[in-house]
Amino acid sequence: MDLNKLKVFYVLSQVKSYSKCAEKLFVTQSAISHAIKSLEQSLNMALIEKKNKRNVISLTEQGKTLFRSCQTIFSEIDKTKKSLLKSSGGMEFIKFGSTVEFGMSIVLKNINFFLNKYPNIHIDFKLSHNLFQPLLDDELDMIIDCRPHAHPEIKSIHLFREEYSVIATPEYIKRNQISKLEDLGRCNMISMDSDLVWWSNFINVIPVPKQSIFNRITEINHVRGIIIATLCSIGVGFVPKYTILRELEQGILVELFPELDILNDNINIFIRHKNLSENKFSCLIDFLKTLML
Repeated sequence: MDLNKLKVFYVLSQVKSYSKCAEKLFVTQSAISHAIKSLEQSLNMALIEKKNKRNVISLTEQGKTLFRSCQTIFSEIDKTKKSLLKSSGGMEFIKFGSTVEFGMSIVLKNINFFLNKYPNIHIDFKLSHNLFQPLLDDELDMIIDCRPHAHPEIKSIHLFREEYSVIATPEYIKRNQISKLEDLGRCNMISMDSDLVWWSNFINVIPVPKQSIFNRITEINHVRGIIIATLCSIGVGFVPKYTILRELEQGILVELFPELDILNDNINIFIRHKNLSENKFSCLIDFLKTLML
């Protein structure tokens, strides 16, 4: 069997989409289709079922058997590659994922200390809000995420408690006379979404009668955008506290209702169990635990 065609089959089986497979392998969809058809012909059996209504492919029983073998084959190839690089004194690579704001505000600002200490470790970064599936697909070696995930192949390691703050500029507070929760009813709420799911950690701790006071919402789909809009007195923002510590210290932003016990999220490291024994990952995990929010 052609190893390149097996690789195409293996990736397609993981992502379950011809377009995603083509994107991941940097080829055309027709090239993916040709490789799969050629592999099926060489084996004289069908490996891929037709797409369902959701445009997602599935494997035949023979395809499932081949996929399990591919998992072993490409895992061994990867281990051998890593072993050869290590024995030759070459670089060790880590594919690391983080949520966008945490990656920019915390990880990238501090990672040079780690890279200087371990010059033989090279890290590539993916900043995204969709990280768990790439981890399962082996596109990433380890990730940091504030959303909970559970999977038998994945180890979760607690890193931080992520505190949130309701914020506004002194000028906006004065203009809208904000002193109590009810005053937010005449304010513009800046949120990731129009349903204020982004604000749920705050809304869920205020009395039920006051949970319906929000009726003016501006959507901005990025934490940094919410911060900038708040700094420009466009409205009231809700963001992780670590992202605006300097602005709070300087007084250009004010934390509203600090007496409320706003619900917090956990920031966790997620990594495959099979990677935990590798020294490069242990070193990076130990370093990340030293970072202070």
